Amino acid sequence: MAYTLEWETKGVYWEYSGTISGKEIIEASTKIYGDPRFDSLRYKLVDFSAAEEVLISEDEIKLITFQHAAASKSNARIKNAIVLTKDDERGKLYAGYLVKSSPWEVRIFDHLEEANNWVGRLI
Repeated sequence: MAYTLEWETKGVYWEYSGTISGKEIIEASTKIYGDPRFDSLRYKLVDFSAAEEVLISEDEIKLITFQHAAASKSNARIKNAIVLTKDDERGKLYAGYLVKSSPWEVRIFDHLEEANNWVGRLI
């Protein structure tokens, strides 16, 4: 598994490493949205800074946006922070699509510290 999920008081932090597939992103999202703690989340912080490559198709991106739309009906208050490296073109495509289509507020960051500050994450 190329990701870890960490449930926190007000949110969830997940970190991807190595080569990431769209299937893994969908799997992680499904775990979060199906968890009883999801309804009280205030943020999701998705950290791709340790990822070497994101292999995701446009169909997988669309499925993830549908997941967001469905999940937002039970919790509309979530802020989504996505941390990407500057040279991750496929990750930027994925994140850019989410910024445009997600019902939640989504922002992209170059550094984890900036994302932590934006979502109010205390570490």
